[in-house]
Amino acid sequence: MDKATILSDALRYVKEQQEKLKALQDRDVRSIDSVVLVKRPCISNSDDGFPSPPPSAAGGGGLTTTMIPLPEIEARISESNVMMRIHCQDGKGVLVTLLAEVEGLHLSITHTNVVSFPASTLIINLMAKANEGFTVAADDIVWKLDSALRRHHSGKG
Repeated sequence: MDKATILSDALRYVKEQQEKLKALQDRDVRSIDSVVLVKRPCISNSDDGFPSPPPSAAGGGGLTTTMIPLPEIEARISESNVMMRIHCQDGKGVLVTLLAEVEGLHLSITHTNVVSFPASTLIINLMAKANEGFTVAADDIVWKLDSALRRHHSGKG
């Protein structure tokens, strides 16, 4: 190799590295912008005790109108990573119901943390990754988890 070829190859390599750096910096900016927070309060202001479904939810569900305390559900999304925090009423099978609902949203659970309090209250923290090819909105996650909790508690009759 002559000096001109070596310099040409070195210049091409430096340009490739600069493009990779710019792509990584752009990705970091997008991931910060893509974080979404949806939080459903513990107290309901609606007449029937049920929150209305999110705009992106399709169709109505056949939910019965029983008054139970609303859970507090928080979802944050950054790229394919999803963090969920659920503060809800404790009961037999609540965790299993929630985990099944999360997996039904095409999310693979990577970490779960559950804290139980004496007043029949649970705080559940879930970390998950969206399965490849699937996307889900934070408001859909909150609405579906809320619906699953309502079905679970209303079935306890």
